[in-house]
Amino acid sequence: MRKLIFATALIGAFAFGLWWFFLTDTAVQQEFRGHSSAKSNEDGTETFVGATACRTCHTEIFDLYSTSGHAHTFHSTTESEIAKRLDGVEFQDPHREGTFRYHMDSEGLSVSLASKFGNEKFPLFYALGSGAHGVTFLTLLPHRDGGTIGLEHRATYYEQKAGLDLTVGHAYVGEPVEEAEHFGRVLSSEKLTDCIACHTTSGRVVNGEIEELIPHVGCESCHGAGSHHMDVIESGDKDPEYAAAKQWPDAMSELKTCGRCHRLPESIKKSELTRESKVLPRFQPAGLMQSLCFQKSEGVMRCTTCHDPHERVSNDTARYERLCMDCHQGQSVEVCPKSSDNCIECHMPPVSLEGVASFHDHWIRIRNSDDPAALTPEVSAGH
Repeated sequence: MRKLIFATALIGAFAFGLWWFFLTDTAVQQEFRGHSSAKSNEDGTETFVGATACRTCHTEIFDLYSTSGHAHTFHSTTESEIAKRLDGVEFQDPHREGTFRYHMDSEGLSVSLASKFGNEKFPLFYALGSGAHGVTFLTLLPHRDGGTIGLEHRATYYEQKAGLDLTVGHAYVGEPVEEAEHFGRVLSSEKLTDCIACHTTSGRVVNGEIEELIPHVGCESCHGAGSHHMDVIESGDKDPEYAAAKQWPDAMSELKTCGRCHRLPESIKKSELTRESKVLPRFQPAGLMQSLCFQKSEGVMRCTTCHDPHERVSNDTARYERLCMDCHQGQSVEVCPKSSDNCIECHMPPVSLEGVASFHDHWIRIRNSDDPAALTPEVSAGH
């Protein structure tokens, strides 16, 4: 049986053990097998129905969506294929003494650190991320104030490396103060809520559990709760006012919807909103908003100009370059004097994030010797 026996002042100064295991309702695990539709509440407030409920009428879009990264952002480690691959794998912390060893059983993934805690296992409850770049593991822990905090595991599985490496940002975390911090970084209840909100359609942290959980970024993450819409459709009427329109009314509305999770300028540090920023390429909407392509497009350019949120992100560079030329071959936009291709490589190249994952810099611009070395294109890094 999974154990969690580390008594720390941070988490409440008591041992968790079997109490924490039984606190995690097994019904939560069932949530990952699909969410049945639910109707509006008696008071008229709308409820979430889950993406599978949308499939009846929107079969083609749903089937396309099911292959996308959005459809695979939040798993229990009992069901995560990446978590299952880690059984028996070891990872040596490059900045601290000790080696993590991973264990998989019917209760999910756990990790041990023999140099500090012998054979005791620390549970890793959830796997966050589609796997396109990486998957990071999350554990929910009770806090001494009666609330719930999170622990972001110190190692992440990166697709680019086909293995484990230090979780982004953890190289700058100091030495552990509490015992649990040997396994990762503590997330406040507010930060934990933000993490879950961006990786699920619905979910509230209550007493160590995630209630009303609908995993992954589903239809309603962007289009809003769908219970009223389903009520109207099932009654035989039409629902022209439902938020699930084919596109947002304007580019900024769309950008702000995507930016809730992919980040907007106001949601990141000012030091990150610079040309020399090493992390800005990870925050695509914030970068795009600095681009003249966006600023001068008069609302034509938006996230969905290049990306369909219902499908897997394409690796076809030529496809994106054709989209660039749709505008740049027009009369109102200057044609590139260098080339009619290689737009992506020159103007929004992949940039490494701590050497473990690459993101295309969406601050589309002319790059020259004035650009800092930190953003030197990784031509060989791929998408």
